[in-house]
Amino acid sequence: MGSCTKCGMSVTEEMMYCPRCGAGVGTSRFSEVPCRFCKAYNRLDRTFCLNCRRRIIPLTPYDVVERDFVYQADGDNLKIIQGTEPLPHRIEGLVAGRREKSIRSWLEANAARVENRSKLDALIRDCGEILGLEVLPQTFVVPAAELNAFTFGRDDGPILVITAAALSVLNEMEVSALVGHELGHVKSKHLLYHTLAESLGAGTQLLASFYGAGLVAVPIRMLLLSWHRESEISADRAALLIVDDPMVFRSMLLKVMGRNAPPNDAPSGSVAEAFQTHPNYGRRLAMVNEFHGSAEYARAKAKVRTRLSLRSALVPVCRFCGSAKPVTDVYCNACGRSQY
Repeated sequence: MGSCTKCGMSVTEEMMYCPRCGAGVGTSRFSEVPCRFCKAYNRLDRTFCLNCRRRIIPLTPYDVVERDFVYQADGDNLKIIQGTEPLPHRIEGLVAGRREKSIRSWLEANAARVENRSKLDALIRDCGEILGLEVLPQTFVVPAAELNAFTFGRDDGPILVITAAALSVLNEMEVSALVGHELGHVKSKHLLYHTLAESLGAGTQLLASFYGAGLVAVPIRMLLLSWHRESEISADRAALLIVDDPMVFRSMLLKVMGRNAPPNDAPSGSVAEAFQTHPNYGRRLAMVNEFHGSAEYARAKAKVRTRLSLRSALVPVCRFCGSAKPVTDVYCNACGRSQY
């Protein structure tokens, strides 16, 4: 049992067309395609492979890209950091790899992996489709009382961790905002440099014993922490694209921070803020509201709506005759039938 992507009516897997609006809903002998990566067969209506979690349907001009939501200061500073050789390669080999191995080992022993076809997995897949991800993260739920979520790992193999408390306290839209924020980091390729910035923010010097304490010089440390704060603005904007409501984002953020009222933040630009990895609550909410009212946001949301409305048509194989077709073609050139 599923639902028509055009009108939302409940449909069964055997139906070829929606009985209410007539849209193709599809199930035919040509309704499965092999994953481009692991070769496992998946239904045409699945954007991501159930086996390897990589994207089956190639990205199209209708899909969201980083420039649709990334905050300019985030993008500019990330380019500067990426050009700071030999820092990137040393981070990847010594920091990211070790941290990923350690956390993954702990998760395998103490957390629950989110199963395919579960309600949470469906929510993550929907968010990943809206943001145009190339690969969905493996997801774990940890038995913690804190309301939180984070991502780590590599850009081509991300891992999402959500606490059980977050799933029990947040409503579905707030969970979508939380997941959307974390997937925004994945889409923006933040994971590698978040590892170092968060380590510096915690006061640890993971690379010093290998390359000397001067490897991560003070100006670069401050640039990393400053960039990390700007990257959170980008991820907040990604969350807004998912939920389309600044008040949902606000309620999620307040619950995660453990408060029912806005906190008293350190003043923007203060010394205290300079050593934080996240921007102040007030700035985050102001930036989300600003983005929501912008022409940039309107264009991004229009793109999302168009992509979702064309979902059933953006497939590489005709659902009716099995002929290969360009993903962006709405009609099959072989049999002339609409995929929409």
